[in-house]
Amino acid sequence: MINDLAKYIEGANIPVRTTDGKVVKRIYFNNAATTLVLRPVMKKVNANVPLIAYIDAPGPLGKRITMKYEDVRDVVINFVGADASKDTVIYPKNSTDGINLLSDLFYQEDPDQVIITTAMEHMANYLPFTTRFETAVVGVTKEGDLDLDDLENKLNMYKGRVKLVTVTGASNVTGITPPIYKISKLVHKYGAKILVDAVQLVQHRPFDMKPHYDDEHIDFVVFSAHKCYTPFEGGALVGPYDFFCKYKPYLEGAGITNFISSEKVIYSDPPKRYEAGYPDIFGIIAMGETIKFIQNVGIDNISKYEKMLYRYMKKKLKNIPKVIMYAQDSDLINIPYIAFNVRGMYHTDVANYLAYEHGIEVGAGTAGADIYVQSLLGISPQEAYEKYIGGKNPGIVRISMGMYNNVGEINRFINALKKL
Repeated sequence: MINDLAKYIEGANIPVRTTDGKVVKRIYFNNAATTLVLRPVMKKVNANVPLIAYIDAPGPLGKRITMKYEDVRDVVINFVGADASKDTVIYPKNSTDGINLLSDLFYQEDPDQVIITTAMEHMANYLPFTTRFETAVVGVTKEGDLDLDDLENKLNMYKGRVKLVTVTGASNVTGITPPIYKISKLVHKYGAKILVDAVQLVQHRPFDMKPHYDDEHIDFVVFSAHKCYTPFEGGALVGPYDFFCKYKPYLEGAGITNFISSEKVIYSDPPKRYEAGYPDIFGIIAMGETIKFIQNVGIDNISKYEKMLYRYMKKKLKNIPKVIMYAQDSDLINIPYIAFNVRGMYHTDVANYLAYEHGIEVGAGTAGADIYVQSLLGISPQEAYEKYIGGKNPGIVRISMGMYNNVGEINRFINALKKL
């Protein structure tokens, strides 16, 4: 099954026309941005469309859709190894929304605390904290890995003031997976909690929050459905129920209260407290179905297969002299992503050439991880700004493969690059 997952994917291998008039099969290597869509997921969603009712509405269809929506919380708990008796699953519209929610709650707790983030982060896991708090940013090594010595130095420097360390579970640029359990143990040693942005991780590799009593326990995890083979918004923020009971909602609106009068507001218990407005019924149902599909295929099988794709791609790229790859000396690349540039060419020109001339879609730019990309390129903040002012933002070309890609697609991609 793992060798032929493309048959389950909408949009894989569809015909596209190149600028010279040829019709070729599409190759999609931009899965880190958003994945293509699982057919079984869409089949399940479409089957539920005629039966839609409002959540908690009276009647059998209201009860039915409510159960389907709520049952996904248990699916998520199982998927990330959370504790059903201690943790809760909140449905943000995506991981960015979930991280902003958590940032707001920590701000309610203590606006003067220090948040530690890293130079590897996507801006979704950086700006929500740097714009609200005093922050300390952990640097990266010359190999592109997180500098754990720098992390401990910053934990020690701000000892007593750090209540949260937020870190990516996998870089959306290089596929490097920081040692999150080692980091968690270190963070807990200094009395802080850890948030893992797992948006690039859970669809590629096994992930487990571990028990609350474990020093390596992950306190909070967040991920998005649209990175996991659905076409919809929808996501999950998982963390301790008791923590979420303490604070006011990030977003006010209907559906988050037990009682309201002109004199009193009594908020619902979590997770409902943080899910204002019309629920993303089909986004959440789709997320549950895609998790079940991944579990059925086997996340270990997916990880092994994708690691093979990565190694094959890296080997082929190394034989093209004009290709410059980044962070390839790291021992922690476990997600099938590669960041590169072609000597003498601007990154968007390379990406457009691949798309328009060969029907191959890749990412280009900073991939939302601006500071990390600048570090990989070896340019200072001032140099980056000067390039921006000059109309040539610094960036890379990014290949990001998924469980349905194959060696034949890699060969076509390599042949296209060689023609540049």
